Amino acid sequence: MRIASWAVAGVLTILGTTTAFATTPAFEDNKLNFKGCDGAQVSVRWLGDDFQLSAGGKVLGKERASFEFVGWNGKCSTARWVTDQAKFAVDAGESVSSSSMVRFMAVDGSRWIAMRDGDGFFVARIAANDEEISSPRITEIAAWLERSSKEYGPSRTLAKHLKTEVID
Repeated sequence: MRIASWAVAGVLTILGTTTAFATTPAFEDNKLNFKGCDGAQVSVRWLGDDFQLSAGGKVLGKERASFEFVGWNGKCSTARWVTDQAKFAVDAGESVSSSSMVRFMAVDGSRWIAMRDGDGFFVARIAANDEEISSPRITEIAAWLERSSKEYGPSRTLAKHLKTEVID
């Protein structure tokens, strides 16, 4: 029993020292929770290829084709799903970009990335409020996502997208 306790403590210590493991929660969810353009927490769920928004546990009207959120740059952006491309069209005011991922900010200021996963999302935290987003950080997260999934799955797909798409 004593050896098992030491082994568990050793494994947790090793895993805890891996930066990406310690700071990158990644998971599947049926909704995104993000900072809305008015500063409130908003949740969005898929309804086919449209979205259902809610805040404070209450649905905000009928389904809609797009949603507004605060992006990594702190500016209000609008995302809509383009079915024939299987990508998001994200309008950040100056330009519209097409991407498999949405880069959004949570109410606490942390920066997250999400991709569609069936009728839900696969999300990963890229940086806490006070952390820089850099190419080495993105590479580290992609490697962590690949290691965390032994088989094909959304984490491997997100890792692939992180390696190939430009992160600004």
